[in-house]
Amino acid sequence: MSPLFERKKFSPPAAEVSMHYVSAATAINASRRQVWDFIKPPENSVLVHPEIVRGFRSPGVEGAGEIQVFISMRDGAEHVSALEVMEEIPEELAITRTLGNEDPAARGRTSLRVGDDGATVLEHGQYFTLPTEAAHFYQYEQHYKLFCRQYVERVKAFLEHRPGQPCD
Repeated sequence: MSPLFERKKFSPPAAEVSMHYVSAATAINASRRQVWDFIKPPENSVLVHPEIVRGFRSPGVEGAGEIQVFISMRDGAEHVSALEVMEEIPEELAITRTLGNEDPAARGRTSLRVGDDGATVLEHGQYFTLPTEAAHFYQYEQHYKLFCRQYVERVKAFLEHRPGQPCD
């Protein structure tokens, strides 16, 4: 077989890595079902991510194993990314990973729970790793925190500011 068609074996990084987690949460005046029904379909990603112009589910599995594809525009160029749903408990939890991510251990975690006041608490978090000698941990952490905060705030703004949408 030609070397052009041989699959390259993945070598794990030689440096020791450490796992980190950051998240943001907000209470939303909507039922868990309403929040889940909004965040689950990739088509709605265009409403909360300004760079995404199209989102869709690839044909096949729904739930765990599902692949969601996103097309975004950054600096005038089209980019394609895909998430795999690793685990899903409808209206409660989704664990995802970005296909082709440079950090193979990175995961997204989105959870829903009912808060003390009856509102739905949406929490979005990111697991990520860095080599132990990484000098820019603070920058990575701030980047992920900002992404998580923006996501939950945009979902809240969309769900709470739609006229005629009562809670279940």
